[in-house]
Amino acid sequence: MADDARWIVPPRRALPEIVADRVVEAIRTGDLKPGERIVEATLAKRLGVSRGPLREALKVLEANHLVESHRGHGTRVVHIPPDEVLQMLVVRAVLEGLAARLVAARRTPAMVKTLTDLHHRITTAARAGRSQEWRDLDWQFHELICQLSGNDFLLRAWTSISTLVKLFLREHPGFEGKITAVLDNHARLLAALCEGTPDEADAIFRSVLLRSGHARLQTEIPPALAGLIDGSAEVLRILPRRARS
Repeated sequence: MADDARWIVPPRRALPEIVADRVVEAIRTGDLKPGERIVEATLAKRLGVSRGPLREALKVLEANHLVESHRGHGTRVVHIPPDEVLQMLVVRAVLEGLAARLVAARRTPAMVKTLTDLHHRITTAARAGRSQEWRDLDWQFHELICQLSGNDFLLRAWTSISTLVKLFLREHPGFEGKITAVLDNHARLLAALCEGTPDEADAIFRSVLLRSGHARLQTEIPPALAGLIDGSAEVLRILPRRARS
């Protein structure tokens, strides 16, 4: 076929794509903060690239709502308003509920050990006051659940909003003042994955994420979402057992 070349996978990723990934990672780690103005010359020098690939990368990130450009005001990392976070919160709760259901249905001793070990690392870092470390480990925990679900489309959907959610959380680290409550919730999540049925895992993840998210934002859970947490109260009481230790 004359057009066989179009099926050939390029040997290397395009530079703008690599640059975009590095900028996203800088946003995820907090090196680039919400509302921060991006100075192209400075960032290009930091990344070791020219401004051309950086500008292409920023266009992609703007399409993904991670940065925003305004004539005369340059490009900035987005500032996520609370109403948008509430929308993302619902999607995240449903996605992670589904992921937890799939993990509970296909769990193996190796998966349980991996999740338990990571949970213990989170607990150790949190109790030692290493805030940045335990927050990063906590995010790894939630991402790992989506990976272990075995559903690539679920993982892609979760990843598409994860950076935006993390960006907001870096602006609102209020949960650090209630570490005990957060760790209790985390123990429930772990127990649901390691001991619960698929139904229980789904229910507890949706419930914990929705309740904690709305509490952090000091908003009531709207009636339209009540069905997502109905029946989870009993699950919250019966779990955890093993993860409590």
